[in-house]
Amino acid sequence: MKEDVTYNLKKWEAAEAVFVACFGTLWHFVYEWSGNNFLLGLVSPVNESVFEHLKLLIVPAFLFTLLEYKCLAGLRGCLLLKIWESMAAGIFFIVVFYYCYTGMLQRDVAWLDIASFYGAAALNSFLAYRLLQKPCDGKGKGLLGGLAWAVTIFLMVLGTLYPPVGILPGLFAAPDL
Repeated sequence: MKEDVTYNLKKWEAAEAVFVACFGTLWHFVYEWSGNNFLLGLVSPVNESVFEHLKLLIVPAFLFTLLEYKCLAGLRGCLLLKIWESMAAGIFFIVVFYYCYTGMLQRDVAWLDIASFYGAAALNSFLAYRLLQKPCDGKGKGLLGGLAWAVTIFLMVLGTLYPPVGILPGLFAAPDL
């Protein structure tokens, strides 16, 4: 990869980290600010469950990915899939971090939840930068990446409408605060 593309990619992914952190922070309050608007509730947190808070990473990462897809034409073949993979790693980090620390402390700590979100935003951007530096043949990867994002958003909405609390109570039920 040419040096100027790598330099620009560093700028893009640094901007993504800032965007995801800032937008995600504000996104936490959108449902309440909207007067509990049903449609906004499908894509923004409606309660304090771990699942609902994953939307803080998914939505801004997806929106920034759309911007990158438009502006970074040379990476389109692999961009959707590689950024989806980095976002999935961020989701995994949030979930694992939450259950590890609450398991050890036997309680929820708000500042650790906030720190894990910012850590996931940074991890998402760092991994996207690293993954996008690797060569890609692009064959079918754009379609696969688009499908991965579509399935993620579908499951996010489905989990909000029909949370499987009986199957995965810890992920979908709001903790006792």
